[in-house]
Amino acid sequence: MNQQLTTKENLVNQRKVAEQIIPDYPNPALESIRFTNAGHINGSGGWSANAVVTIDGKEYQEILGTLVSGGDVFPTIPPGSKPDPVTVIYSDGTSEVLK
Repeated sequence: MNQQLTTKENLVNQRKVAEQIIPDYPNPALESIRFTNAGHINGSGGWSANAVVTIDGKEYQEILGTLVSGGDVFPTIPPGSKPDPVTVIYSDGTSEVLK
């Protein structure tokens, strides 16, 4: 059963997930993360939302979550890569650059 959260709670979770992805996938070609829905708590208790992740101009359809994420396979990270700033576009249309 899906549990509904407030807009503020969903935005906090979107930012948390974006902050997890950037160091976990330190590809300098990672350009943006755009959340396409607000997100929800699923039956296992984890929060997730649909997102489009843009890497080197190509869009990857993802389900990004606080416990588990999945979707299209990202390209291999070049050895020794460090992340560049990434634009995060939240489901409410606001955005920020995370470093």
